[in-house]
Amino acid sequence: MNVTNMGRNFLFALALLCVTQTTIAQNFDWALLQGQWAESTDNKFGCRPDNLHHRFEASNDKKSLNFMLDRKWKVGTGKEVTQYSASILKAEANVLVISYGKDIGDLPPAMAEWELRFIGPGTYRWRSTSWPEGQYNTVIGVKCKA
Repeated sequence: MNVTNMGRNFLFALALLCVTQTTIAQNFDWALLQGQWAESTDNKFGCRPDNLHHRFEASNDKKSLNFMLDRKWKVGTGKEVTQYSASILKAEANVLVISYGKDIGDLPPAMAEWELRFIGPGTYRWRSTSWPEGQYNTVIGVKCKA
């Protein structure tokens, strides 16, 4: 194989990879993110007025996800935020795998990367990617307003 053919094969493989990555991102149903959301634990009503509410905003290139909060909130690192972001690492039909940005403070690696799985109309669950497949935390996200 000469250098020209190797270069051509490399460019073809690179183009195929780019198309594949674009296709993966386009498979996610971005409409799932619309609306105002809240999270519930311990079987409490999620959409109650005293609970934190948020909106998801995906960037135009679908590489990042912003969480827009309805009030200041103290995250697990102790930092108070009204919004924070995550990089989108993977997108499937009803799942985003995200990695939180530094805007919420330093997180241990096991708590930085999460699977956001939509499990039905207006509901989602969280799973750290460091946990065994199928293991989720007790948080349930619910859509409060369209």
